[in-house]
Amino acid sequence: MTFEEFQSLATKVPLSLRNNLDRINLPALGLQEEAGKIGSLLASASASGKFIMTPEQRAEIQNRLAEILWYSALLCDETGIALHDVAAHSLAQLQARVKELDPDQR
Repeated sequence: MTFEEFQSLATKVPLSLRNNLDRINLPALGLQEEAGKIGSLLASASASGKFIMTPEQRAEIQNRLAEILWYSALLCDETGIALHDVAAHSLAQLQARVKELDPDQR
């Protein structure tokens, strides 16, 4: 599945969520909530001083990341940004950061 296909399918939100405020608040608040849950899961996985994840924690993080992807697609749709453009921009930023930090690539 491409990012375009995902964005097209993921943004088919019920009309009840299509008022002006919820179209932005739902994904914005959802991103915050899911990021917090991931932080809690990762904190509990490293509570012993070692980072050890159970299969259940791994599945829960995958679920939370899936929600983040959905909320991101909603925000992209509402702002007129293609999700694949966000992914490409993210890679470009990462490559610039690596080049900046890696003395062999300067």
